[in-house]
Amino acid sequence: MKQRICVGALVINNDKLLLVNHKREGRYDFWVAPGGGVKGTESLEEATVREVKEETGLNVSVVKLMYVEEMYTPEERSIKFWYHCELIDGELDCSAEEAVAEYIVGTGFMDKAFLNTNEVFPPMLKSGFWDKIEQGWKQPEFISLRELAFY
Repeated sequence: MKQRICVGALVINNDKLLLVNHKREGRYDFWVAPGGGVKGTESLEEATVREVKEETGLNVSVVKLMYVEEMYTPEERSIKFWYHCELIDGELDCSAEEAVAEYIVGTGFMDKAFLNTNEVFPPMLKSGFWDKIEQGWKQPEFISLRELAFY
């Protein structure tokens, strides 16, 4: 089984969370915080900044590690480091080659109601995430192994 190291960015702006829409006709249509695999020798933080830029056109800075999540598919086992990030600047745009290759068809800042009424990942965004943001957090939370529904 292949092993993979991944990162994700949790970017909040005006009480809304940055998400990207992965849509492949007949296969899937879901929203997820931007992220992906770490390349070569780049740091986890560098990979996070790069992934946000590729998938959304925005520039961010990494603030703090929030979650460590384990996932798997029949072919791959991965660990994902979810970082709270701050928006620096940029224009929303998901037309980069890397985004198109991953079937990303939209991006935007979505409110809590959107998160609760749509197919959104990671799952902790629907429970506990906003409380963690409002109350602050002392250390990263470990999210136990889950099977990915879409891959």
